[in-house]
Amino acid sequence: MAGRIRPVVLTAALLVLAATAGIGAVSAAVDTGGSSMAVSQTTNEDLAVSQTTDEGRFVDANLTDGGVYWQGQRLMLGNLSATIANNTNLSNVESLHLRTYKANDDELGAVVRTIDIEPGNQTLTTAGLEGTYVLLPADQRTEVLQFSDGSLNGTVPVSAGEPFEVLVQTLSVAWEPSPSGAVGSGRQIDIRSNRLRYNLNVSSPSLSYDELETAFMSDRFLRDQNEPFGDRRPFERRYRMYNVYADSDVIVLRGFKDGALRPNFDSLDRLPETIRVEVTDTGVTDRIILSSGGVTGSPFNITRLAFTKDVQPGQQVTLRPTIKNEWQRSASGTITFELGDDRTTTPLTLESGESTQTSATLTAPSEPGNVVYNVSVGGESTTGTVIVLEPPDPEESETKSGTDEESSSGLLNINLQLGTSHMGGIMTVLSLLTVILFRRR
Repeated sequence: MAGRIRPVVLTAALLVLAATAGIGAVSAAVDTGGSSMAVSQTTNEDLAVSQTTDEGRFVDANLTDGGVYWQGQRLMLGNLSATIANNTNLSNVESLHLRTYKANDDELGAVVRTIDIEPGNQTLTTAGLEGTYVLLPADQRTEVLQFSDGSLNGTVPVSAGEPFEVLVQTLSVAWEPSPSGAVGSGRQIDIRSNRLRYNLNVSSPSLSYDELETAFMSDRFLRDQNEPFGDRRPFERRYRMYNVYADSDVIVLRGFKDGALRPNFDSLDRLPETIRVEVTDTGVTDRIILSSGGVTGSPFNITRLAFTKDVQPGQQVTLRPTIKNEWQRSASGTITFELGDDRTTTPLTLESGESTQTSATLTAPSEPGNVVYNVSVGGESTTGTVIVLEPPDPEESETKSGTDEESSSGLLNINLQLGTSHMGGIMTVLSLLTVILFRRR
């Protein structure tokens, strides 16, 4: 009898586990029901040749619907006052709103920037932007503007809008590995990024422009590898390209995904201590160290900064910089955090080569708009903007709140019904186990 009871008990236990797992699986399916998963794709192609506006502002790309751009670029919008009048049925448009756009739902999101209509060509800066966006007249929410190659062509309904996307470029710069005993002048500089083609501003505290030109562009072999891409000029200027920033002791060289720059320091009296590499149009930077001598710049390098880009008025904003000591000895300094008029400091001490992440929390202004942040330490700094959003419309907030309550209530009822429907089965199995055990005794 005992031999037959064990299989029955084991089978009953398995039934209980299966029933419980079934309920858990169904509940999980209900919990995730109705949610959408956005899949973003990164393109490695840039879309336009750099140029200059009528006002002399440098433009990195022409805005086109559905295009992909990089945070930090300036985008050409064209002569908005003329194209709105000639290419649309709109009238009395004084300003535009840049809004986030929910591509999966074809819906408008929050206002992140206001652009006043002015005579002549206008541009859009992408500093602080990351995501998908559309432009539309500030006084309505039914139609979005269409752009092609930096010019406004017309309007389409919101549901038919083709948003443009802004991505954040990554950059990693390092000396290539070399055999033991190899000298720095024979090594290449490895460049890695999530972007395919771009140009780099290269400088060093200890090198003049002439020395940079000698190190990177002095012969045909160096020029073949380092010369900047013809269609990725910093901006259009006849007969000038890699020497655009010569007066600032900066040389412009090519960059490419998982590629390299080849220097030749043989003719220099002294190897440079550090080399600073900056993407020409996005401003993303990184630095490398070569020798162990004294450095004339800051020991600290701010390699990364994390923060919330869009906040509500008066909201707390946490700035989280990652800082590395690139000197060959320990170094101390004071980190200064600034957000608008709010400011705080914190001490920092790092050993040679040590990296750390620190943070400070500041308060955003009470008025909507762009507010400048700055994080600095030992002469090294990074600056940008945080967008203080406009408060949500009370009617929209009330409608959204009602919808969320209904959705939450429905989810809870479904789960309770599922639990009740399976509880009877569980109790039946438990009763069967009780009878079997009683008969065994």
